[in-house]
Amino acid sequence: MKILLLVLVVLASVDVNSGRRRRSQSCKEKMDFSASMVFTGTVQRLYRSRAATYRGVVKVKRVLKGDSSFADNTIIVEGFGDTNICNSDVRERDTRIFLVSLLDNGHLRLNSSVVRVSLSNLD
Repeated sequence: MKILLLVLVVLASVDVNSGRRRRSQSCKEKMDFSASMVFTGTVQRLYRSRAATYRGVVKVKRVLKGDSSFADNTIIVEGFGDTNICNSDVRERDTRIFLVSLLDNGHLRLNSSVVRVSLSNLD
């Protein structure tokens, strides 16, 4: 298993033309296991600050992993705009798949790239 993973990493780094796409996919796959909650939702409002990261109000549509009581509720997600995450910038009215972690203080924090909603990404 480790050898297969190593071969895939080497192949991803050699392919120059699709390197950007593979890099964002590897971010999603790597962080999916550590996300305590995965859901689809629509960004309703963003609260930008002077800090590098910002938070947003997200209307949860469907919970794919985690507590299903969040479905059809509005929540606040922190960590948008984090430079350590491949694709973490969103705009209002974006509908995406969110991979978040529940923090000790009850807040939800983005821990991986936001992903476009598509049939292949929902599988």
